[in-house]
This record gives sequence, structure tokens and C-alpha cells, in this order.
Amino acid sequence: MGFFSTIFGFCGFGLGISIGLVAGYFLFIYVQSTDVQNPEIRPLVDQDTETLQRMLPEIPLWVKNPDYDRLDWLNKFLEYMWPYLDKAICKTAKEIANPIIAEEIPKYKIESVEFEN
Repeated sequence: MGFFSTIFGFCGFGLGISIGLVAGYFLFIYVQSTDVQNPEIRPLVDQDTETLQRMLPEIPLWVKNPDYDRLDWLNKFLEYMWPYLDKAICKTAKEIANPIIAEEIPKYKIESVEFEN
């Protein structure tokens, strides 16, 4: 421990961090890696058919298929299932509402409350 405290005391901990940050910044800015290549940018019109076929999997689905985020499938499902869902929803609502209404009827002198389908 005495060795590290002597070195930090000698160089100055704050000065060492400052010099390290400045040196790291300049190394990051001025030293470029050799394996990075700039991408070739050309309009899609100039691309040949094979290149376009290779690029097709990289295109997001919402660009290729505009109906991707639409809920037409859900609307069709609800339209098909609505007669069955309607009965189930009405039955559940009646089961929940009947005990609550039964408690409130004597307070307001109501004779009866009925539900229709």
C-alpha cells in the first residue's frame, strides 16, 4: 500500500487522471482503425437485381409490408367471434351487477330490475 500511495502522491492523482483523459481523447480522435471501410452508397435504381435480392432481408418488415402494424386481423377476428363474445360478456356483466343491484333495491324502493339480451 505504501508503494501506491507514494506514486499517487508523487504524480498527483488529479493530474494523472486529467492527463489520461486528454491523451485518451486525442488517441480516439486521431487514430483510425484500419479495418473500418466506408459503405458504398448508391441509389437503389443503380443496383442490380442480385444486390437488391441480397438487401431484401435487411429491410424492416414495416417498409416491405405496410399492413404490418395494422390490426385488420383483430377486426376480422372480433367480427367473426362477436356473437359468442356478446353472450359471454352480457352473462358476466349480469353476474357482477345482480348482487350489487340486489343490495341497492331496498334503499330506493325499487320493485325490480331486469336485463334483456
